Amino acid sequence: MKNTHEIVNDGVVEPKRTLPVDGSYDVIVVGGGMAGIGAGIAAARSGCKTIILERESALGGLATLGLVNIPLDFVCGIGQEMFDKLEAINGLWHRNSDPEKHKLLLDRMVKQAGCDLLLVTHVVDSIVRNNAICGVVVESKGGRKALLGKRVIDCSGDADAAFFAGCECMQGRLSDGKNQACSLEFRLGGVDWDAYMNSSLKATDFAWIRLIEEKASQDWKQVAEIENHKNWITHVPGRPEHSRMDEISICFAHSRNCKPLDNKDLTRMYLEGREQANLLWQFIKSNVPGFEQCWMIDTAPLLGVRESRRVTGEYVVKGWDIVTHARFDDVITMSTHGIDVHNPDGQGNQKWIKAEINGKTCYPVVSMTGFGSSTFPPGGRDALCDAQGRTGKEAVLDPGAPSYDIPYRSLVPLKVDNLLVAGRCLSAEFEAQAGCRLVMCCLNMGEAAGTAAGLSLKHNISPRQVDRIELQKTLIAHGCNIGQNGRTIPGVTGK
Repeated sequence: MKNTHEIVNDGVVEPKRTLPVDGSYDVIVVGGGMAGIGAGIAAARSGCKTIILERESALGGLATLGLVNIPLDFVCGIGQEMFDKLEAINGLWHRNSDPEKHKLLLDRMVKQAGCDLLLVTHVVDSIVRNNAICGVVVESKGGRKALLGKRVIDCSGDADAAFFAGCECMQGRLSDGKNQACSLEFRLGGVDWDAYMNSSLKATDFAWIRLIEEKASQDWKQVAEIENHKNWITHVPGRPEHSRMDEISICFAHSRNCKPLDNKDLTRMYLEGREQANLLWQFIKSNVPGFEQCWMIDTAPLLGVRESRRVTGEYVVKGWDIVTHARFDDVITMSTHGIDVHNPDGQGNQKWIKAEINGKTCYPVVSMTGFGSSTFPPGGRDALCDAQGRTGKEAVLDPGAPSYDIPYRSLVPLKVDNLLVAGRCLSAEFEAQAGCRLVMCCLNMGEAAGTAAGLSLKHNISPRQVDRIELQKTLIAHGCNIGQNGRTIPGVTGK
């Protein structure tokens, strides 16, 4: 007879049980998004017996299932291989990818690297002994099982394995704990892309800000309540072109006051996202040139969660680091993406931080791109400044997107050994994480974590003891860009 649960006043007591061990590995990678892809492939290529555990039905996370087909940031290492393979199958156009081809390609890359893979598998607990993680507990249609591992790399996005292991975590913005807005992307077909690209709207109102304002006073007030601008629109490659039958993906929908670790609120956001997409595509069809004959193809099966739990690591990346283009001796990858907070409780994006400069409260931006904010601090756009507090014409800002470093220490959690994190759950402040969460930056962090796990096993040391110079030289040898061609990294480049 099956053991029964005991019902008590404040809950249910589960019966004691012995979990079957479903495998033992050198490296367990939790999460098969872009960070997990980088970690799993790098660890397997290091000679480690590796498995990737993914809760969804495909690899790639937001880049595939989330329809975020715009893999931005530095392309190098495993990421460059991925780009080359996408181009070879007509799955990449500029920086736009084909989500379906991308899924298949990632399946092949993981298998070719020698990784084991389990899909539709949820990590629900971590196994810890003597302050070191040594495995995870998973649930699937087959029930509850354990997997043992010498090293675990948490690429779950939500820091699941790290949290279950007892790591200290952060969540939300410091002032009120609120998370960034979440988005459900959608695709439209039947688009006359040429007509849109040559339209006056595209030329004079790139983000549709004035269009949304104008139509809000007519029949489209709800659109303005969802968002005050279009975030991005991408062309899906490998589809009909110049035939009025193009396919596009778009980021427009937004849910606010999000609780991305609460299944009730996740349900609310999926339902809300689909309702928003239904309204938004009709708005686009009625008001945007080139979209007059468009139709809805689909909404993403995976919600675009930008931020939830973030691990507290040996170093916490700060918003100020991004504003000042910080350099670290233990750099393992770089990013060019500035501050980009999707407002937790209102419309717009925040591309600035609040900081004390020379005893004065200021609102510095990373570069000229920071003036593209659609929500502003007290004093409005004129209050935005550079890292020295200079505003207006006196501000000295790079017109492009200068890079900043991601240090290895931000992948190493405090206290718990044999554990690394990579991706959007890295150790970073709220505003900083809003900068370094892009697809390729996550993949590059994952490659660094997988490489570090391999080195730690090779030398029989914990990941926090890995020699950063050996790690950096290994990454460079594998084609990674850690800034070695543009500056001195002590012990790696220069004298």
